Amino acid sequence: MSPSVDIVARNIAIITTILTGLMVFEYFRFLSKETKLIWPRFWKTAESKIFVATRYPGLAGQGFNVWFAFRMALGVPNSLSTCRAWSLYQAVMTQCLLLSVESLLMLRVYKMYNKGKSMFALLFIFSGVQLAAMVANAKLIVTGTSYSPTCVIISPHHSRIYVGASIIVTFVFILVAMLWRFFGRTSGSEALPPWLQIAVRDGSCTTIAITVIVIFMFLCNTRVIDTQMHGNVIFYVLLSFLWFAAGRLVLHQEMFREIQESQDGDTDDTLASQWTETIEVDLNDITSFDDSNVRPMSPSGSEVGSPEIYTAFDSLSDAETRDITDEHVCEWEEDNALLTSCTPAFMLIERYISGEGSDSTT
Repeated sequence: MSPSVDIVARNIAIITTILTGLMVFEYFRFLSKETKLIWPRFWKTAESKIFVATRYPGLAGQGFNVWFAFRMALGVPNSLSTCRAWSLYQAVMTQCLLLSVESLLMLRVYKMYNKGKSMFALLFIFSGVQLAAMVANAKLIVTGTSYSPTCVIISPHHSRIYVGASIIVTFVFILVAMLWRFFGRTSGSEALPPWLQIAVRDGSCTTIAITVIVIFMFLCNTRVIDTQMHGNVIFYVLLSFLWFAAGRLVLHQEMFREIQESQDGDTDDTLASQWTETIEVDLNDITSFDDSNVRPMSPSGSEVGSPEIYTAFDSLSDAETRDITDEHVCEWEEDNALLTSCTPAFMLIERYISGEGSDSTT
């Protein structure tokens, strides 16, 4: 290998090793959250399926990148067909991760606009154009690229320009749609929902970072930036970042959902405690009321009637409390809720009338 190709191959090995280490650290850092929040909802949400479909193939693919990068660094020669297969693998992996991140972001935009048909049509058009550009230029990208004997890219094909342009346009549209919705809600008097703030934060950071990476690739392909490293490193960097982005987008959403469910549970407990009162009674002090002589007397001398039983649905006007039916104490979950979870608690209240300063009869 020439000295310049040798340096490029060594730098590729270093960069891929660092990126793989970061990905492994990220994986084990959120492994407990993944098993708790993602896997139980795998068959329920599209986001969970996308997470799993990108998490493990992406991590395995990056490990394979490290192995091949060290082959290049050690100067192991490869055939032209091997280099083309390697380049095709890189393009397919990057495009799959790119579509996964686009799908996650587009789902958020779609929900932000209340699942409107016009927004769905626009998202479908932009994603379709981007995918069509990638498919149309895939063969030219692979066959039109010049390789060294170790598969280091010497000069990339110019068709990458069209792919990069379609990616930039798609992500810029997603960013503009998110910010338009966000600032449109901000100008109003109503408070912004927390989920909208998180969606715009994660979506904006992701789209800006990907757009910057692709713009750099676009400038390198147009020879505005002339460096031999760009055709070799850009796919490794982009693949790793897309893997990080897909994981964080789903994890942050599920962690927010967990917090919301926890807060809703605390609110339900608070509402229940407002209508429940525990009265401790000493069983040894209970006196039978069978004998009329032991019944407490009212100030006027009339006997007190039988104990009155009130339920949680009775209005206690003396205490000026609202009827519990005004409160939504039953929280229904999705499509099936047990009726027993909404059973009202009945309270037994015994009221005694005793006159101040009057003598009790025994």
